Amino acid sequence: MAKSEANLACCIVGAGYSHVAGLPLTSNLFSTDVAVTSKRAAARFDAVWEDYDKWQAENPSRNPEEYLADLYHNFFARPAPPFSWAVELITAVLATPRATDVRMINPRYGARVITPSYCSMHNNLWRSIIGLFDGISVLTTNYDLLVERSLRHRPMKRVFGPGCYYGGIPRPQVLKGNALPFTVHTPERWVELRGTVPIYKLHGSLNWTRTDTGIELSQDLRAAFRQYGNAAIVPPLPEKQVPAWLRPVWIEAETELARAKFWVVCGYSLPSYDTAIEEIFRRSSEGEVEHIILMDPFSKELRKRYSSTAPSTVVHCLPGLPEGARELHNRVKDILCA
Repeated sequence: MAKSEANLACCIVGAGYSHVAGLPLTSNLFSTDVAVTSKRAAARFDAVWEDYDKWQAENPSRNPEEYLADLYHNFFARPAPPFSWAVELITAVLATPRATDVRMINPRYGARVITPSYCSMHNNLWRSIIGLFDGISVLTTNYDLLVERSLRHRPMKRVFGPGCYYGGIPRPQVLKGNALPFTVHTPERWVELRGTVPIYKLHGSLNWTRTDTGIELSQDLRAAFRQYGNAAIVPPLPEKQVPAWLRPVWIEAETELARAKFWVVCGYSLPSYDTAIEEIFRRSSEGEVEHIILMDPFSKELRKRYSSTAPSTVVHCLPGLPEGARELHNRVKDILCA
């Protein structure tokens, strides 16, 4: 394959990215405080917590995402809560306002695609990345909306924001929403994603809901709280088990990986149980990629895993945010000038 002269980057974002904004790491999904909006929800959450504690006692070395996969496949011989109840709990955990985020009485409405991110580390990172490369795409395993809120839902003129859209989902992409409660302001009820940066959400998103004709997109997280948790999300799965409704996202994401010269990885450890993502990384590494830049507090420990997955690339180890964003600029400039 002939190498492209364009310096394209595929940005791979994991739980470590969201953690710097106050969201829990994957390992803490079931041990983090959560906003509860009703007694019935509290009862469902208690059932999931109790079941997870039983599973963890039987599987002390395994990760909460692996519990979600077992629940998703109904692998338990004993009675277990529905997967939708776990979805509802995860949604509530990730929607609970934290750090500098918007404080809302009801968490259903606080995290909105149209609300800009208040995490300066995220905003500085994307400013740097946009300025360094000729074009970028984003792959994320995260369910939350933090990437969208930093890149913005449409190109911005007065503030930073190239705008984004969801890769693998037909366009135009119109997001449903309602006026915020408890305020005199009336945001747009329908918003179109009109940006230039594709975001591939490999495990789904908390503002997606499956319908008979595809995926319905929302501005906020209220859809994920309805019907006891009907957000269109999945846990890490083997590649052959990726559901049909999500497969177009994976197909286009692999194309983006293969055409990018740089992979910029922020907060994604490439865990061994995430076998589907490891497979597309391995295949895509035979394309254009020459450099993998890891931004993670444990980047040196992760180097071996990424090197074995993409053996023909050079793996660069940087610290996590915010230091990694500052070092990223100099490292990429040095590579391009070499």
